[in-house]
Amino acid sequence: MIYIFCIYHKRIMVILGIDPGFGRIGYGIINFSNNQYKIVEYGCITTPENSYFPKRLNKIEEDLETILLRHKNIDVASIEDLYFNTNTTTAIKVAQARGVILNTLTKHDIDIYEYTPIQAKQAIAGYGRASKHQVMEMLKKYLKMENMPKLDDTADALALAICHVQYNRYTEFTGTDKSKKGHMTKLQEVYEQAAKEDKENQKRRNEMIKKALEKENTKRITKIN
Repeated sequence: MIYIFCIYHKRIMVILGIDPGFGRIGYGIINFSNNQYKIVEYGCITTPENSYFPKRLNKIEEDLETILLRHKNIDVASIEDLYFNTNTTTAIKVAQARGVILNTLTKHDIDIYEYTPIQAKQAIAGYGRASKHQVMEMLKKYLKMENMPKLDDTADALALAICHVQYNRYTEFTGTDKSKKGHMTKLQEVYEQAAKEDKENQKRRNEMIKKALEKENTKRITKIN
């Protein structure tokens, strides 16, 4: 495995980070080589507010297609795992937009990795509950930027791209360096705990979405009758 680690650092890896949504979809493309990050492109896909929702989904697909055709050397996509609190209507729409994004990436044979907000913060700032400011400051250091993008969606996308690199740097390393092995173990423990919490949250979100769909179906049946 140590040979895999060495190869991983010598070659240039191109990562596309995506912060999913349906009004704004942040994206950021970075290169990673020799322990150095370099920004290739970043921005935000936007859809017209209050427009016909299927057309918004279509625009997301078309704009993402344009980006992927412009950067055919993308190796992997790092996308935020679905996370919501109580707004089930928004959850359903974002889930639909996310499906379009995943399908578009799959059509281009791009490997997809999903990370939770906690995992992204842990990878960037070393603390899963880090503040937005702490994450932004670390992002500027990683990417050597004087100012971060104005939109949080874009900054989050860049963070997800770096998250993928950070996560794989430690999970792929199994050498004899005790300090690095210890660091890897610590990260794995954090990720496992985050995964456990997210699994519980996902169960609650699924229940809310199920209830919302049942409510919509009940309304529809009532109107028909």
